[in-house]
Amino acid sequence: MKRRLRQLAIAITLSLAAGGCASTSAKPALDEVASAVKARSGHSLRKGADGAEDKEAERAIDGLLARPLSADAAVQIALLLSPHLRAKLEELSIARADFVQAGLLKNPVFGIGRTAWESEHIDPNLFMTVEQDFLDAVTIPLRKRVAATELEATKLSIADEILSLAAETRTAFYEAQAAEEVAEMRALVDDAAHTAAEIARAQHAAGNMNDLTLTNELGLAAQTGLERKRAAVASAVARETLNKHMGTWGSRAGWKLAAKLPDVPSSEPSLERLESHAIADRLDVAAARRNVQAMGYTLSLAKTTRWTGMVNVAVEAGRLRGSEKISFGPTVSFEIPLFDQRQAQIAKLEAYHRRAERNLEALAVDVRADVRAARARVLASRTIAEDYAKTVIPLRENNVRYSQEMYDAMLLGVYQLIQSKQAEYDAYREYIEAVRDYWIARSDLERAVGGRLATEGAPRTPRTTSTPAAPSGPSPNPGPPSPAQPPPAVSPSHSNH
Repeated sequence: MKRRLRQLAIAITLSLAAGGCASTSAKPALDEVASAVKARSGHSLRKGADGAEDKEAERAIDGLLARPLSADAAVQIALLLSPHLRAKLEELSIARADFVQAGLLKNPVFGIGRTAWESEHIDPNLFMTVEQDFLDAVTIPLRKRVAATELEATKLSIADEILSLAAETRTAFYEAQAAEEVAEMRALVDDAAHTAAEIARAQHAAGNMNDLTLTNELGLAAQTGLERKRAAVASAVARETLNKHMGTWGSRAGWKLAAKLPDVPSSEPSLERLESHAIADRLDVAAARRNVQAMGYTLSLAKTTRWTGMVNVAVEAGRLRGSEKISFGPTVSFEIPLFDQRQAQIAKLEAYHRRAERNLEALAVDVRADVRAARARVLASRTIAEDYAKTVIPLRENNVRYSQEMYDAMLLGVYQLIQSKQAEYDAYREYIEAVRDYWIARSDLERAVGGRLATEGAPRTPRTTSTPAAPSGPSPNPGPPSPAQPPPAVSPSHSNH
């Protein structure tokens, strides 16, 4: 018996020592999260709140903002600067503190009192006690296992939320870049429409145009002016959305976007077995598995202690009257599980455990569906962008070229030529939006899979024709065409053709 008591005392002492030495620093957990994010996104996290690492992160942010902004640069800035992300990372410190707390013994309780029946034997008529929760020491390993599993789940969950922020930032970048290109395109269309309106006014004043035709031209110019303003507002809103994701403000919000959206690659990486990769690699799925495990451990702990309840061990001490001796007396108090056998608590934990299992199953179903839907969107968006590059844009350019030839031969009026040019601009705008949709769909697919997809092949440049009033031929993602050149001066008789 003495040997067992000695072993128990040693175990309690070691537990106290281990708990007292446990570090509350979240740096190891942050390093693990940073490694997981780096492996799946290729981007780095900001690890330090101050010191050399913090200064290095600030220099990196300023360096990225000093150059034309790309999608990768925007994501990296968000991961280094976003206050929402830095607030989320504090959950690692909270989870680490919970883990350390789970390994600590409760503090012993010291008491002092006056006896009512030992006044003839104790001098003074006082006694002291030191009381400790015995069961608390015994269940430390079980509590630490629960807390360790919850810490792992927290790390996985936070890493997944960081990847979600990266995907949202990438989407916001593509939307801002496309909105800026569309705004430039709308400005060119508006300039062309107002040029036509000025010519129409001149011809109407000369008596070569009726009121109906003039009204149509002026209405078209007014409409394009409104579309130009809407596009400018949409570009400004998209820019601020990207600022919000990156966490930039003040002078840092003055960044410039890259000239145009990236080209659609000539081929796609293999899209087979993406569902199985997502289930194996997605961090939110791994976090859900850890949550199920943690709930299982918590349930096991509750069932282990349901019949023991509270067990306290105490030692009382008092000095005997007429003697220098101090008398010690141990006491043990324990809870009698007469009315409460933890049945309600266990039933609740069992429900939590079942809910965690069902949530894991639902997440697995959602992930597979998200991968299939995102894959379909990528393929469809790619087809649409290619159709614009191969078919729609060349046809529009040819239409402008033929219209120009007929105009030069005085077989077509200036307004029909300008309308052809406006239709060409619309095709460019729609192509920009198609390329934007492709990259957003691709970003969504990467988020659904849980990691980046390799870009394969060189960009494809469609064969196009050149026109005097249009670019010599668009790349797969043509930038804004050259400003519309005003039609040549025409005589009233020329305008009638």
